Amino acid sequence: MKPPKDKEEALAGLLTGTMVTLLGSALLALLIVAVMWKWRDLRDGDPYAVATLIAAATGGLILCPRMILFGLRALRLNWATLRML
Repeated sequence: MKPPKDKEEALAGLLTGTMVTLLGSALLALLIVAVMWKWRDLRDGDPYAVATLIAAATGGLILCPRMILFGLRALRLNWATLRML
């Protein structure tokens, strides 16, 4: 990531970092809700429910932490740059 050149870019970067961090967190919460919703099917051994949740969990557990880290890095970079400007 490149540091922003002016205050407008820094503020836009803060907004972007906040939204990406919140979206990554919301996707993790959605994954937990999906597991709770399908708990009875998982317990009974429905192969379709197990396969769909495994696919969603794999994607979510790979993508969500990366989104959260990217958002936090963007927040830190833009906040530091905004303080210097």
